[in-house]
Amino acid sequence: MIIKNKSRHAVSLFGLLLFLILAVGSVDDSGSSGGSSGSSNSKNQPSPARAPVPAIPADVTYSIIDSDTYLNYKRSLDVRLNKKVSEKTLRAIALKLKAQDLKNYERTFICYYLPDMEVGTGAWATTHFDPDLEVRILGLTVEQEKALKQLPDDPSRDVIGSWLDETLFMGRRITIFRQNGKLFMESVYYDGSSGKKEIVEKSSGKDRRFQRKEGSSVGEFYLIDAQGNLQIWDEEGIISTARKISD
Repeated sequence: MIIKNKSRHAVSLFGLLLFLILAVGSVDDSGSSGGSSGSSNSKNQPSPARAPVPAIPADVTYSIIDSDTYLNYKRSLDVRLNKKVSEKTLRAIALKLKAQDLKNYERTFICYYLPDMEVGTGAWATTHFDPDLEVRILGLTVEQEKALKQLPDDPSRDVIGSWLDETLFMGRRITIFRQNGKLFMESVYYDGSSGKKEIVEKSSGKDRRFQRKEGSSVGEFYLIDAQGNLQIWDEEGIISTARKISD
């Protein structure tokens, strides 16, 4: 009996020792000096700073002309620019406009219009957060406009006028000229492609009116207005107005 009691006592001591070893190991692995401390440190770490918003040039101004929101899903803005700007400046304006609204929207859509553009007929550029920011210029850029304006005239032509047509996605320089006793209209696009067609002049009061020699199925014609700009018409009405390129 004594031997048995000693054996049981030894077993009890061994069990207690094993329990203490396991308990200490558990504290080291997940106690306050281990995982808990790491969790606390991660919570106290400062959140990464936002990237600085690029500066907007001093000669660039803009104003919100229309705003619409839908819950926290979408915010839409129409913005009027005082002139054409670069993609970098559009990005800066977009980031500033987005930051000005304290409410966080899943999507933000911004359309930009130049001073002479009608809202709702196609924007010159867009900056959409969908959800990442994408900058797109849909009309002629500053560089493309400059290149088209500086195209040299052919000295063999008797030029009636040249105009800049900024129809979205197909900006071009239009030139009406007389050559070898015939009238032509030439279109040179921003990508370098071009086309030429023979036209005829029709009487239209005090304005000069031109149309394709072979006619048009949609009644398309061109009218030089009192300001010297070139209006583009079809049977449903005016399509667009190309601005005169000054000499």
